Amino acid sequence: MTDLRLGTDDQEARLAIAAAAEDVLERMPLAPRLRVVLTGPSLSAPVMAALIAALRRMREVGGAIVVEAEDERAKLALVTSGLDRVFALPLGEPDGPEAFAAAPARSHVKSFMRSTAAILAALFLFSAAPVRAQGSAPSQTPDDPASIIARIVARNPDLGSYQSRVHIDIRMTSFPFLREHLDGSTYFKRPNNYEVAFDRVPGYAKGFEKLYTDIGAPANWEKHFLIMVVGTQDFEGHQDIELRMVQRVRGMIDHETVLVDPAAWAIDELNYHYYTGGVIAMTQHFQMIEGHSMLAAQDARIAIPHVRAVAHGTYGAYRVNVAIDDAVFEAK
Repeated sequence: MTDLRLGTDDQEARLAIAAAAEDVLERMPLAPRLRVVLTGPSLSAPVMAALIAALRRMREVGGAIVVEAEDERAKLALVTSGLDRVFALPLGEPDGPEAFAAAPARSHVKSFMRSTAAILAALFLFSAAPVRAQGSAPSQTPDDPASIIARIVARNPDLGSYQSRVHIDIRMTSFPFLREHLDGSTYFKRPNNYEVAFDRVPGYAKGFEKLYTDIGAPANWEKHFLIMVVGTQDFEGHQDIELRMVQRVRGMIDHETVLVDPAAWAIDELNYHYYTGGVIAMTQHFQMIEGHSMLAAQDARIAIPHVRAVAHGTYGAYRVNVAIDDAVFEAK
């Protein structure tokens, strides 16, 4: 197994991860193994994203990455997020994971809870996707995932672009009972460009919003998930189609459930079930803006090991079919 030690420089660490993964894949084309040791006090979003990208490539050929941390604060980040299980060798291997099993020290909980608030804000923003204008239900409701997703993607056929304002309030319901408020602007432009720009991004939140960009794009679901229709479920007095989605390449999420309103092809509810046993549940409500059904509000509940929180987001000040510079959607 190849070992890689990472310091605190994000750019240097990202380059080192990519280079190490390429080297291991070249030398071990089947079942490659890479151990990454974090020497600093934190696991930053850019480094996490680089690790996930490398893990996906290695898992395609039966490989694995195990991440270890020397600092207790970095260990906390791994445990609370469930990444200690994601970045681990298969159970039963001689050098499989046995670390990080205990609950994190309480003295470090506050710093990571603030990061968790940023993750929740990211899930809010990137699960927001415009839906087609509401109308009567079709004579025959499709029962296969591809057709259902096609109906969702065909939302708002006359909507070419929009921008709006978003306001998110997050409240931790477990110690240390933190609160945070975030304001920002959202932008959408066909065919599938979606971007969020915060007015003010706390230091602990930088980068987290970029980890979840695929979650809110139904057009990408079949690429990243195995999807099945499991039946129907009541949602606020009407019957929704329930989808179950499992990642094709293992990540932090064990599976997702999505409730879709067949009368409007709106996504009413999303539930993210993590390997840790944690759950993030989110509901959505919509409003009519110039003949288009647009997101009005989201409510979320986060319950993962050591962290409990609730959040409420509102969307308004919409401007539809306006000119938006493509530069808004370029990678930053």
